Amino acid sequence: MRRILTIDGKVAFTGGVGFAAQWLGNARNPDEWREVHAKLEGPIVSRLQTAFQRHWVSSGGTPIIGEADYPAPENAGPLKAQVLSSEAFSFAPLSMAKAVAFSSATQTIHITNAYCAPSSVEVKMLCEAVQRGVAVRLLLPGKHNDQPITKAAGRTAYGDLLKGGVEIYEYQPTMIHSKTMVIDGLFSVFGTSNFDARSAQINEEIDIAVYDAAFGREMERVFAADLAKSRTYTYAEFKQRGLWERFTEWVVLPFHSQL
Repeated sequence: MRRILTIDGKVAFTGGVGFAAQWLGNARNPDEWREVHAKLEGPIVSRLQTAFQRHWVSSGGTPIIGEADYPAPENAGPLKAQVLSSEAFSFAPLSMAKAVAFSSATQTIHITNAYCAPSSVEVKMLCEAVQRGVAVRLLLPGKHNDQPITKAAGRTAYGDLLKGGVEIYEYQPTMIHSKTMVIDGLFSVFGTSNFDARSAQINEEIDIAVYDAAFGREMERVFAADLAKSRTYTYAEFKQRGLWERFTEWVVLPFHSQL
């Protein structure tokens, strides 16, 4: 769900951080979650403020208008970024962006996500990317997971992903709540959307897309640092999972689109 903070119409913050104790640290121990959150300046701030206002007004708030709240936008740097905002019970633009990115990738697809329950179409696209020679890596929560039911729903896809050559890693130090994607080191996305049907069809999310090589290198650096603190999840491990894991996967299967 959306997380937006704007200040004087000039500065904005968005990403996965919420107002709770687990976001007060820097993943130094299991009580401090690993996260990606960004400070933004420039014209994109007004886009985020508009996204906030849609909820504000629908909740009965007074419309935010005027020069004081929407100052004239000024460029703050060389990056060109786009807001991808989804509305409840509609087709999310991020779903289309992912489809195009997965289909056009030629080198790497690096995804970090806290809640991964991909659709069969997304699984197929990622496996097809591997067949084209693309290195596809998913970085997901491991033993530290605040939503084990969601993990059970997503684990049903692990077998097909692993058989298709997709690499899966589980973050070890704490709960990883980041939601990021980097394609070929050029196209990057970060924000609030999970890699699941609920974010694509039900939730109202906010994400930022950036097409820039320098920014992509920084996102790749972040991904590599998290990957170094993760363990590989293998197909053999998937085949050997216990009865309880298989049972929970079966129980939540009918609710896959809601998790």
